[in-house]
Amino acid sequence: MRGRNIMMGYLNNEEATKKTIDADGYLHSGDQGRLEEGGFLRITGRIKELIITAGGENVAPVPIEDNFKAQCEACSNIMVVGEQKRFIAALISFKVDMDPKTMLPSHNLMAEAVKFFKNEVGVDVKTTDEAIINPKVIDFVHRAIEKTNAKSVSRPAHIRKFTLIPDDFSINGTELTPTMKLKRKVTEAKYKHVIDEMFVQTAKL
Repeated sequence: MRGRNIMMGYLNNEEATKKTIDADGYLHSGDQGRLEEGGFLRITGRIKELIITAGGENVAPVPIEDNFKAQCEACSNIMVVGEQKRFIAALISFKVDMDPKTMLPSHNLMAEAVKFFKNEVGVDVKTTDEAIINPKVIDFVHRAIEKTNAKSVSRPAHIRKFTLIPDDFSINGTELTPTMKLKRKVTEAKYKHVIDEMFVQTAKL
């Protein structure tokens, strides 16, 4: 973007200004996008959030994660991983009640999640511990991922493996910022053993 509406730069911070505004006066938003029919630009993710696979493919995780959430109403969070890996994988959590004292997620599924699993999946589960090992729940999530993959822009952006985790992401759990944005590096470090295991085992999808 360039115009009179663009800022002049950061006060007393020339280095930050050069990273944001180039020599021709264009401000770089940091967004990843693609041109569509009619010359419209569709934002597909953030450059800083791009995952670069071992094959050199750039994968924007946010559109994948948003597409998946639309397929699974009982799911709360998903984090796509795969930096310098052969394929893309994901951590998935369910909607749960918060502990009012610690403000940490409990393992008790929210009423809407319990209702969803009962009506849409045909299972009566009350906790995440029950849900993550239930074959019908696993199969439902599997099918939700297949629908998500069908909407992906390329095969490298397909989720090949997933792990259902009993704890949802939260602010007090360190995975989310106060504005509810995902702290990817922090979460990857916290679940390193789970992520590493996904890239060792045989692919599920």
